[in-house]
Amino acid sequence: MTRKRSLIGSLTAVFALTGILAGCGGNNNAGSGGAATPPSGSAATTAPAATAAEVQKVNFSIVSARPGDEAFYKEQMDIFMKANPEVKVTVIANPTEQYNNALQLSFAANEGPDIFFIEGGQPQARTVYDNKWVEPLDSYIDDAFVARFPEGAFSRTSQTRVNGEVIGIPVRDPRFDKVRPLYYNKTILEQYGYSEPPKTHSEFVAAATKITKEGKGQVYGFAMMGKAPAVFGLSVSGLGSGLEGGVIGYEGNTIINLKTGQFSAKSATPVVEILRQLNAQKIVAPGWENWDTAQMHQQFAAGRVAMFIGAAWQAEEIRKLNDGMDMGIAAAPVPDAGRSGYRDTPTIAEPRYAMSAQSKSKEGAWKVLDFLGSVEFERANYEYAKELVLMPAAMEGIAMSADMEQIVKVMDETIRMAPAVNTNNQNYDQFSKSISDAMPKPKIQEVFLKAVVSNEDPVALAEDYDAKANKVIDEQIKIANNGGIDFSREDLKYPDWNPMENYIIE
Repeated sequence: MTRKRSLIGSLTAVFALTGILAGCGGNNNAGSGGAATPPSGSAATTAPAATAAEVQKVNFSIVSARPGDEAFYKEQMDIFMKANPEVKVTVIANPTEQYNNALQLSFAANEGPDIFFIEGGQPQARTVYDNKWVEPLDSYIDDAFVARFPEGAFSRTSQTRVNGEVIGIPVRDPRFDKVRPLYYNKTILEQYGYSEPPKTHSEFVAAATKITKEGKGQVYGFAMMGKAPAVFGLSVSGLGSGLEGGVIGYEGNTIINLKTGQFSAKSATPVVEILRQLNAQKIVAPGWENWDTAQMHQQFAAGRVAMFIGAAWQAEEIRKLNDGMDMGIAAAPVPDAGRSGYRDTPTIAEPRYAMSAQSKSKEGAWKVLDFLGSVEFERANYEYAKELVLMPAAMEGIAMSADMEQIVKVMDETIRMAPAVNTNNQNYDQFSKSISDAMPKPKIQEVFLKAVVSNEDPVALAEDYDAKANKVIDEQIKIANNGGIDFSREDLKYPDWNPMENYIIE
């Protein structure tokens, strides 16, 4: 069954984490080693000694992605320990680049930390689960703990669960990474006769065309951020967010139509055609193919570009360049016929803080996790990182920047929960990388980029790619079946899913 999510989600404090855990040994309880054993009947066996022995040592390994991360977590753990003197927490900060390798090495040496970050989305969550590094938390969490979070945060469709078991405490709202807003310069739009940003595809094309033609090389109506797949894809997924299914999985090169279970790059072609025409007619700012995001920010902040489609984090970067510019942030335009879908997110919550299965201090580790999942910690996290967290109550009463208010509004307006490809059958995770690796080359984002830059028909290119991609999927399912993995095309189908509503299964 499907149910609508009943409350507004929020952004999250994300630390771009990709590193963890060098030298994370020493998970024993205090008093488990080092001190000499007193003789039987000695006065050393007193109540104070027993109390000291009960103190649990908890190693908490974090990634220090920002200069202040280590100090922030140490400060928070000091607050925790003041209220919980029976637990001693040691914060171990790790550079981003060392994260995954150090994590693997620490667990291989049976020296995994008591608490650690899960970084890398669902693939990494699956890795720590399959390797038995993570302690399931179902026996620890209760209804009161669950009630702190948005509806569905620990549901079957939440990535906090793997094989039905909760493996981590969430912090950030995945929509922060998924939202693709339209950034626009209000002053430029007003100069050319527009009191508000375009709301439909045809309005968008008309405004971009008028501004570029009348700007005569001084200002351009629209620009893209370069030909790197990750940034070119922002324009496609943003403009495509109103299509049925929101061009599911486009930025990950896997466009699966979850109604039919078929790869369907053709579903994205309406917006690729818009970009092709704008580029062919020289409406897009020249030279965009060679830009990077920093150059896009500079052009926009300098008033040379009126509109672009980007990511949430870019608002702050633009403000650094021109804090006084009259910048607007709105939902990307939708098809003229109206919205028939939303930008998709496959989960309401992602696991961030996890308990090690190797921990000898699980009781203490859970107390720390309970603190990390508290309103108090998430409020502090929000105030420190200047980004929104998942827990709405943590942000009550705290002033939000005008830009962030607009981003949250766009998130609520443009993103809905869609089925994850693996919701029906998580065996998909065991061979999904094989599918991705075997996809036809060049991959679909590069094919669509070629259509735009070389002025080619995207529909014909997409139909050819779809045929090849679906053959790859069938072949990889067959290989998986032969290897003992139970999976079929039917597992990719969600015929009862309504793309206009959130998909949550409790």
